[in-house]
Amino acid sequence: MGSNSISIESQTGADRLLTLAESLAGFGYWRSDRARRYTFWSPELYRMLGIPVGTEPTPALFRAHYHPDDLDKIDFALNEAERIGLLPPTRVRWIRPDGRLIHVESVAQREGPSELVGIIRDITEEVEAERALIAARDQARAAERTKAEMLEVMSHEIRTPMHGVLSAIEQLRRDPGDAQRQTLLANLGQGASTVMSVVDDMLDYTRVEAGRVVIESINFDLKSVVRTTVDLFNGTAAAKGLGLDAHGLEGDPTILKGDPARLQQLLSNLIGNAIKFTEAGSVSIGLSPTRSDDNADYWMIIVRDSGQGMGQEALGRIFSRTEQVDTARLRMQGRTGLGLAISQQLAEAMGGSIAVSSDPGKGTTFSVELPFKRADADAVHAAAQEEPTGPMRILLAEDNPINRRLVAGLLTREGHQVLAVEDGRKALAAVAAQPFDLILMDMQMPELDGLAATRSIRALDPPASNTPILAISADSAAERRRVYFDAGIDSFLPKPIVSGQLLEMIAKMRRKSPGQTEAGGDSFDRERLNLLVENAGYEDAAVLTKMLLFDVSDRPQRIAAAVRGQAWELAAAEAEALRSLLDSFGTFSLSRLLAAIGRQCTRHECPPALLDELFDQAKALSVLLHAEFGSVSGPIGLAIDNVVETDFTRSTR
Repeated sequence: MGSNSISIESQTGADRLLTLAESLAGFGYWRSDRARRYTFWSPELYRMLGIPVGTEPTPALFRAHYHPDDLDKIDFALNEAERIGLLPPTRVRWIRPDGRLIHVESVAQREGPSELVGIIRDITEEVEAERALIAARDQARAAERTKAEMLEVMSHEIRTPMHGVLSAIEQLRRDPGDAQRQTLLANLGQGASTVMSVVDDMLDYTRVEAGRVVIESINFDLKSVVRTTVDLFNGTAAAKGLGLDAHGLEGDPTILKGDPARLQQLLSNLIGNAIKFTEAGSVSIGLSPTRSDDNADYWMIIVRDSGQGMGQEALGRIFSRTEQVDTARLRMQGRTGLGLAISQQLAEAMGGSIAVSSDPGKGTTFSVELPFKRADADAVHAAAQEEPTGPMRILLAEDNPINRRLVAGLLTREGHQVLAVEDGRKALAAVAAQPFDLILMDMQMPELDGLAATRSIRALDPPASNTPILAISADSAAERRRVYFDAGIDSFLPKPIVSGQLLEMIAKMRRKSPGQTEAGGDSFDRERLNLLVENAGYEDAAVLTKMLLFDVSDRPQRIAAAVRGQAWELAAAEAEALRSLLDSFGTFSLSRLLAAIGRQCTRHECPPALLDELFDQAKALSVLLHAEFGSVSGPIGLAIDNVVETDFTRSTR
């Protein structure tokens, strides 16, 4: 007997209701009688399997569309159903005539001596969801294993140098001779540097894993950055008897637009790696242009060493974050092995690439090609005309007497005038009594800690309140740095302090003389935006930027209304809220004005002229911020553009 299929047009009302129910439930039903060679498919089953309605559902049709690997499985299931009268849920793959593969599940039971009735359900989405869950589970397990392995490596990397540090300290307590003391001090320095390198690697690794690597686009001198980075390793190379040379850095400055801090981090990883794995010979760094297009100039940086090199198998795994080359050797050198993985991530984030070539016993060569946008003519001219300024008056607030003496001595030898105090209260008194070009503020001090001292200094009248503050602290977690910046610091340097890094940071913060630069002015700080992204993520940082734009226009109105109503505490709170938000993004004249308004309100007075100036500065700053945020590129720029302009009024009151 042939098949007994029906068309939708010939269905009765009850049949149509059944077809609708099948469609809504996502299954089709079938009946089969092997003795009478009878097979029936419902219309929904035809649709699901992609077979035209009315096509005879023959065994040949089945075998043509079931996945070849599942034929034995379905034959066995049907034979079992004939034998025991029940087909348990059976999953197989079906290839539709349009080529799409779907997963179906069949169940059936006997009805009569030789007849089976059953349903087939499309479970493709379920199977794909299950696979996704399994993949996510496996990925999570792999991540947990990686974290466990990383913690094990970290424990070893920190414990090894710390044993040396503790041993050196114990021997120093025995008052050794001068020669031995110098050796022990050198060992202490080496051990501390090793521990710091491990910590730095792990901090960078977590940022990379979180996807919060922010790339700047500012004007800088490419040759100067490369030269400065190489100079930082002169002492390390000399201590091992290695030659360290650089070429391609001669001639006029090369002013480009990019991220000098990330570039220096990348180069430091490569140069430090080359020195550590080179026992004799030299390390060389070369810089040269490669090509240009309409948007950027490409530069090649080559770091070549005469070290032990490595084979092709190791080269294939050298940039992996989870499978480092020769772990035992890395541990002996006191490194986590993450530096190269981070370097690759940074190179790619800057739009470039990194490659390596090596042979055992013949050294290793790393090649980094990076694109940099061209700086405008004004920036190039300004760089050519820039001259270094003279000594600075620096206030050093540090409670540790040894650190205070060492830092003060270093700065004095560099020609600066230094006043050193041991707590925040004395620092505040000194700033109120005399002008300084820069304040070095330890964040953990007795009497008045650095955080409270910074807030108090920012509450003084100008010019004291405008003094640049460089915070120094061993607590360098992203959330703590955010608190420091909110309090009003201008930059941050983690402890332990490295002389070269401190001098470099001071050079970056050096102010021009009063005759050259006005005391006020607005400065949008991309580094603070980067820190916000690292701490909060792209989406939350974007919402805060839009909230800032809203508050700059809205809060002055609310401050003025509170002043007119003599609601002094409310006016002071509104002024402080806007000032704190502004200080998270840079240094602005409006922020200083808001501090003055807050002080006035605490005395229950606020001249109308201050409110007039408030509206004028808020209007000007709004124009500046729209321009600055509009020029932000990369993921954070896209996130800012995607924030819907919502009503922040309820969330800010």
